Amino acid sequence: MNIRDDLTDPTDITQARKRNLREDRIFVFVIENPPEIAGREIELKLPGIIGRSNEVDMVIPEKSISRKHAFIEVKEEGTLTIKDLNSTNGTFVNGKKIVLAKILPGDLITLGRVEMRLESRSYTEHIKRKRQRLEAILDPLTHLYNRRFFENEIKNLIFNDEKFSLIFIDLDDLKKINDSKGHIEGDKALKELAKSIKSSIRQTDIAARYGGDEFVILLKGLSRSVAEKIAYRIKEKTSFDFSFGISEFPEDGKDQEELIKKADERLYLMKRKKKDEKFRM
Repeated sequence: MNIRDDLTDPTDITQARKRNLREDRIFVFVIENPPEIAGREIELKLPGIIGRSNEVDMVIPEKSISRKHAFIEVKEEGTLTIKDLNSTNGTFVNGKKIVLAKILPGDLITLGRVEMRLESRSYTEHIKRKRQRLEAILDPLTHLYNRRFFENEIKNLIFNDEKFSLIFIDLDDLKKINDSKGHIEGDKALKELAKSIKSSIRQTDIAARYGGDEFVILLKGLSRSVAEKIAYRIKEKTSFDFSFGISEFPEDGKDQEELIKKADERLYLMKRKKKDEKFRM
């Protein structure tokens, strides 16, 4: 039976159109509040669970959201629904607390203190916006996150009182590489280091280019000792040397400035140790 024969029944045609509509449209939550994560977008993975845990389908790392907060799915008739999963702070649609409710584009969904607007986009428009967002948060040379994105992430982790370790990396002798071999070779070294970092961390971790030859990595839920093993793993994958320092939240600091300072101090000690060893040789 060919496709034309299969769709002669008007009911089948209607169902096919609904299927195509669901497949051609992308549903997205655009976060409006709180300010520190406003503007972020969460693509709906349907059916799926939204919550704070890294184990759910749609993750929002905000402490007022339950680990498994709500379940979202598309019904056979094409209706989008949200169901509260006995969350601590409740699920609200347009200001009304719900257990199960239909949601439409334009609706305001509130989970804990997070307010999100539901949007429906064509696949083409979604890809375009996704590309624009990536350009705003990625470093153009290394394709790691940029410093601004990193600073927002670390503030959010601290606000949510989530344990993490920070690796601060400084590429040794980048100036010498640039001066002796040219900036193209220097850029290659930076890209090689970025690639080694990406292949050594989890998808839930955050790696960013902090400055010219400086990189930072946020390792969520990991201790300083584990972070050190990861740093040496990165070293094994690179053809040149770098120095690093590690700090741990909350043991080494209560804010970004303190954590960066402590990691930088330990990085400096490593650099000094290397220089002393060269001098003795």
